[in-house]
Amino acid sequence: MASDLLERTGPTLRALSGIDDSTSENEARRRLVTYLSDLADELPGDLRTALRAGLALDEDVQYRFLEARMHWLAAKLDRDVRTARRRVDEAIRSAETLRAISAPSGDDDYANDSWYLERFRTLLYLDGARPTAIEERKVVARHDSLAEIIISTSIPCPAGADRERHHADLTILYGGSIARIERPSKTYFRYFIRLPQLLKRGQSHEIGVSVTLPADQPINPRYALQPLRRCDEFDLRIRFGARNRLSGVWNLAGVPRGMADDFTAAGARVDLDEAGEIHLNYQRLLVGLVYGARWEMGSSTSAAVSAGAGAPAVVTRVSR
Repeated sequence: MASDLLERTGPTLRALSGIDDSTSENEARRRLVTYLSDLADELPGDLRTALRAGLALDEDVQYRFLEARMHWLAAKLDRDVRTARRRVDEAIRSAETLRAISAPSGDDDYANDSWYLERFRTLLYLDGARPTAIEERKVVARHDSLAEIIISTSIPCPAGADRERHHADLTILYGGSIARIERPSKTYFRYFIRLPQLLKRGQSHEIGVSVTLPADQPINPRYALQPLRRCDEFDLRIRFGARNRLSGVWNLAGVPRGMADDFTAAGARVDLDEAGEIHLNYQRLLVGLVYGARWEMGSSTSAAVSAGAGAPAVVTRVSR
């Protein structure tokens, strides 16, 4: 492999790109461009375009000099060249943050660069005997030989509830089997899902699970996804049904975690349709923010009644 590329590429970036001393120059360049392109794809809108232009990742922006690429970007964004440069700087800072999140960390189970979510779809039923979420994930391998993914779930326990008995029942419907379960805390669960076959880089696979809460378990009124890796789409349908008396439902369209429990912005209210359902969809979710719905019961209904009596469910989903 050419020494100049090694000299201009740091050890962390080489490791993330899968480059070692035995990699040929052409292959090293291909792997580096592939990794940087994947990283750019995780950025929103203009930042994605800015990073691709700044690093000359696309064929139509492979000018030799940065100045020429900045003029191309300025025209693309309909801004001046100085603004284009600032957008590239911002894109690089955002990419550095994503790279830090996804960097390998030895034996850490959460090496976030091994796969990502192309789609996460949930159907949450709250009008049955037990609150049940049917979750469908389409995962995409980012490296060869992906054998396992992790489903992490946080189920907040209301004050006064029995934390020892607090749990959820997760069942694999299709696409894998449970290898083991960990419970790092009373309200946090990790399910290690073994895939039926090894996935190659770029190959996708669908997994379906159901998550059911005990009928007598008091719960908080929220269902949300907080992605800690790339997630391209989150589609959420919630069926409240006629028995649930709601005073309000709010759309959590990318809010900080600390706001999720009491978010009541007027512009975020969601109306139920005639079937007592809501449908929310999110594209290109930002890592670390919360997406989903929270709701409040009517004044005549306690938020801590049993699920069998129509209590809402909360499953704060942490994608890792």
